[in-house]
Amino acid sequence: HLHEAEVVHCLRKRYSYDKIYTATGPILLALNPFKNCKQLYSRQVMETYWERGDIVMNGVIDDDNPLPPHVYSIADHSFRQMMLSFEEADKKNTNQSILVSGESGAGKTVTTKFIMQYLAALSQRSTSGSTESSEKDGSPSVEQQVLQSNPILESFGNARTIRNDNSSRFGKFIEIKFSKTGSLMGASIDTYLLEKVRLISQSEGERNYHIFYELFCMEDEELEKYNMEIYNPEDFSMTNQSGTYDRRDGVEDFETFDDLKKAMEIQGMTKEEQHDVMTIPAAALHGSNISFLAISDDESELDTENVHLEPFCKLMGLSKDALQKALCLLKIKAGKEFHMRTLSKVKAEKGMEALIKAFYGALFTFLVRRVNSSITVKDESSKGRRNRVSTANQATIGVLDIFGFESFKNNSFEQLCINYCNEALQQQFNRFVLKNEQKEYTKEGIEWSFISFPDNEEVLELIDKKGSGILNILDDQCRAPGASDKTFCID
Repeated sequence: HLHEAEVVHCLRKRYSYDKIYTATGPILLALNPFKNCKQLYSRQVMETYWERGDIVMNGVIDDDNPLPPHVYSIADHSFRQMMLSFEEADKKNTNQSILVSGESGAGKTVTTKFIMQYLAALSQRSTSGSTESSEKDGSPSVEQQVLQSNPILESFGNARTIRNDNSSRFGKFIEIKFSKTGSLMGASIDTYLLEKVRLISQSEGERNYHIFYELFCMEDEELEKYNMEIYNPEDFSMTNQSGTYDRRDGVEDFETFDDLKKAMEIQGMTKEEQHDVMTIPAAALHGSNISFLAISDDESELDTENVHLEPFCKLMGLSKDALQKALCLLKIKAGKEFHMRTLSKVKAEKGMEALIKAFYGALFTFLVRRVNSSITVKDESSKGRRNRVSTANQATIGVLDIFGFESFKNNSFEQLCINYCNEALQQQFNRFVLKNEQKEYTKEGIEWSFISFPDNEEVLELIDKKGSGILNILDDQCRAPGASDKTFCID
């Protein structure tokens, strides 16, 4: 007589005893404890799970002393299944996948990091010799480089929200590649849907991306290079809207800034590269304070008396005239001729916001590519490295850290895309996991009654159905002349 109320009661009871993990078949339910639980993730606990994994790999199954549910168990199972498939003749199912999903603030980002740490530890056990050699010559190991991608992406892509002090505001898929011996060879990261609207506005109790506060942890002589030495987060429009400047989880910005600098060095970024990277968030802060003057209802110009204009132009390598032309004028093509049209103050301000979103988004894309250049397995020819591992003897474990479901008082287009992505994954979960589990019951002859689960097909069709879905209508409106919010709503 299993039903929702009984499941919730069970979870609540376990949670009261600090048992935040509950397993049901291949699914691990994790409840965010909202407190420090270091004892759950100690080296000793990690060793307990990989020792049990070693025993299972040797064909010994001890059902009398099962280990409690844990994220390490999920990571270990994926690794062992991958290694077992190497030994089989049919290698079609060598690769493994782990989906980390849940609502905003559920702890997905931290869970993903624990998975990566456990897999890196298993790799080091498999290749202790190569790890020791890399440490002797002073170069970081592959495991170190993969794990140190996190501080970089977190500084530039994570922020404090109402529910979570280190919330990922982007989705990422991490593909970790292993050799036949279980050695971690490298990884690649795909990111998508960075929440750019956060750059322009934040709700009460939230912050912008961590980097905009970490910048002020630099020494004064460093801050002078970005014309930031006399300012603090309270002085910029990008960071003072919500009135929130700290974190509730006890983590200080100077600590994460130190982690960021260390991670950049491990990824092989030069001092010049690091300076160039920091230039962009500094320019964004100055850019958020740039103001415009209204000449008439449909004409505007840059406020040349604004103290942030010159630092912004200097950091971005722009002239004031070029910026004025780009933001206060619109080029229109009529036939074979181009005409310039003036823009109102409001439209010029919107143009500045769009510019900040564009170059910060480009920076984030660059950082992902830069990290990938350090941690991705190089596709070398046979003339290259002697110990090169052939593609046939490789496998991957993919970890998908997806966005959390959220519904705000005012939801942006980005939030629609995020929730749409979650709905699509929920449908995949329903069709694959639940239906397969029921097939397994039938196969094993277990008596059970059919479990009905909600189908969200109607929700997906409302968003993406060809011809009448919201996204299709929006595409049509974007191509139509004279389209507006009003015509979009009417359509």
